[in-house]
Amino acid sequence: MIAYRKATANDINPALDLALRIFMEYEAPEYEPEGAINFHTQIEDKKANPDMYLMSKRLMFVALDNDKIVGIIESRDISSIGHIAMLFVDGEYHRKGIATELTNKMVCELKLCGFDKITVNSSPYGLSFYRNFGFTPTETEQKKDGFIFTPMAYEPNEIWDVLDEHGNKTGHYAERGRKMANGDYHLVVHVWKHNGKGEWLIDRRSPNKDGWSGWWETTGGSALAGDDSLTAALRETKEELGLELDPTKGTMFCRISKLGNDGHTWFQDAWVFEHDCLLGDVRFQEGETCDVMWATVDKIRKMMAEGIFPDNEVYPYFDAMVEKWRAAE
Repeated sequence: MIAYRKATANDINPALDLALRIFMEYEAPEYEPEGAINFHTQIEDKKANPDMYLMSKRLMFVALDNDKIVGIIESRDISSIGHIAMLFVDGEYHRKGIATELTNKMVCELKLCGFDKITVNSSPYGLSFYRNFGFTPTETEQKKDGFIFTPMAYEPNEIWDVLDEHGNKTGHYAERGRKMANGDYHLVVHVWKHNGKGEWLIDRRSPNKDGWSGWWETTGGSALAGDDSLTAALRETKEELGLELDPTKGTMFCRISKLGNDGHTWFQDAWVFEHDCLLGDVRFQEGETCDVMWATVDKIRKMMAEGIFPDNEVYPYFDAMVEKWRAAE
């Protein structure tokens, strides 16, 4: 089984040796001799200055088969740019998903460092890989210092913490939209607002939003990397409705695990906040929400029956939740 980690001090030289060997085997034949000489010089300079990695100026991840380094990805100085400087996988391990997983890890780290755009100068050999990952060319093919490359860019989606089956953070991350490994979870929150008068604040999805466009629902979304459940609930409500909820008036009603049709798994936390406001206090998030109302339980159930509000398949806890708050009114 292939393992992945940030490079340790002992990984740097063998990882750079791997990069040089694979470059000479797969890429150098397409370049002028100057390119091979320059790449060799760059590798030797990096081996002579390992502090670049140990001081976190550059990021490097390695893929390992037991103790053997079989893949490497490296960024440039992250104090100034989110740029993938090189990506190499041992030829015996090609087409096993290693380059994709290394790129996933680098994209997550660079996004968490604050880079909303990630760039790479792709060799002709790597062009199809980067295209398939989601990078797009920003210029035509270039030739410089003996190298042939195409400048490309990618704008990553939001980044999630990966959770284990018990809901604990694993220290790994996933980009929204990427397939997660079996047994990996992320966190989704549903945020219900109850005014103490038998009404619940529900909102309408923008007609331009993917999935259930124009439907009514309660506030919800995925926790971002670094969020706990409460932080995610407060943030989602602020983003989608412009409302500041009082964290002391929130109760996590339940947590359930979910399995999607595509096989991916997540935890779903249902929050209820005691909150009352005028509808005019709501500020809609462009592209996310477009309307809002206070609705009774009967009104919501009617909307479910009409097919304009997600039913118990999405909110399996709904009946128990509203009965508990009805009893408290």
